[in-house]
Amino acid sequence: MTDNTSDMKLGTAPISWGVCELPDWGEVLPYARVLDEMSDLGYTGTELGPWGYLPQDPAKLGRELHAHELALAGAFCPVTLHDPSRYQDQLRYAMDTARLLSDLGAPVLVLAEAGDAGREGIAGRVRLDDAHFSESEWTRFAEGANEIARRAKALGLETAFHPHAGTYVETPGEIDELLRRTDPSLVGLCLDTGHIAYGGGDPLALARRDPKRVRHVHLKDIYRDRYERALSRKLDFTAAVGEDVFAPVGDGFIDMKGVLRSLRDSGYQGWLIVEQDIRIAPRSGREPKLDAAKSYAFITRQL
Repeated sequence: MTDNTSDMKLGTAPISWGVCELPDWGEVLPYARVLDEMSDLGYTGTELGPWGYLPQDPAKLGRELHAHELALAGAFCPVTLHDPSRYQDQLRYAMDTARLLSDLGAPVLVLAEAGDAGREGIAGRVRLDDAHFSESEWTRFAEGANEIARRAKALGLETAFHPHAGTYVETPGEIDELLRRTDPSLVGLCLDTGHIAYGGGDPLALARRDPKRVRHVHLKDIYRDRYERALSRKLDFTAAVGEDVFAPVGDGFIDMKGVLRSLRDSGYQGWLIVEQDIRIAPRSGREPKLDAAKSYAFITRQL
């Protein structure tokens, strides 16, 4: 490993084992098995996964992570901030997550817009005349993101915003708007290569354009043929994941070598989190560890 990549750390997340915050997503594997397999493959950290999947008691979670030689790398935190009636509840949820991260010494809160059924149904196919945030909704959401990030910073955390398919921050224009409206000293970018590409963006170009805004990285790849088929069939995002649109890192069409080279050249020193959004059908016998091993092997070769 070269000197300018030596500070990048390689972790993964429960979503690569089919564990998602959305209800009725699929089979949920026991967390002890998931942590065992992460550790066995050589990953050195994990994200928290859905709230309540891993233990919420800091002492118990710390013991579990220590036993598996894993660090807590961060937590994905989807919030609805543009709706005033939900703001206080969403703020409490974000700060509960941030406090748990802080207690365990994690570096970053990965904030995202939570989306709704309407945007989930047109993921990857958003047009100018589809539902978007209004000016007032953008203002409320950006101010809320800044406030959460300000409070997280007081706990010692960075905040990185995660563009996500099926939400109101998905397309290249929406990502630009979010970055423009939030304080760069508070809100960075989680470069999720798969979700940026799913929404029609170029993750490599985004990484190169503003490298200092990248505070966290999700490495995710997409099978081109399955992606194009999902769009042509007008599948919602959940259905597309069920069709295995996401690939092990290096097996899809995203220029992962270029992304890793760009991060190295810019001096990025944070976590690289391998994610492959999957759904495990009941009684399918699927072994997520096999794909996670492919991703690990590809990335370690590049580094």
